[in-house]
Amino acid sequence: MAYFKVCSLSLLSTDKPKKFTVDGLDVLLVKALNDNKVWAFDNTCTHADKSLENGLWNSETTEITCPFHKAVFNIAENGAVKKAPACVSLPVYQTEIRNESEDNIVYIFLD
Repeated sequence: MAYFKVCSLSLLSTDKPKKFTVDGLDVLLVKALNDNKVWAFDNTCTHADKSLENGLWNSETTEITCPFHKAVFNIAENGAVKKAPACVSLPVYQTEIRNESEDNIVYIFLD
């Protein structure tokens, strides 16, 4: 269980999640609308093990829609399934923004 340094906050947008590989795990990171929070979640849909990287992100509802079978997950609700065919929640990871050398750096916690 540890925090892993991922990227500068300036590399992230509120419009589209960006993929990173952290400790062998593919995760998507996206800034929340208030810019004081970063959402981090698994890049793999729990329905059919497909990548969510090109999924539709809704920054207002914090929902990601799988581009393959249209399953919807709410990231702010711990990855809860909002629309089938998925039935298992998407893993969501805790994030922290740290100021380092005059830059805001994003860390995620993996257990």
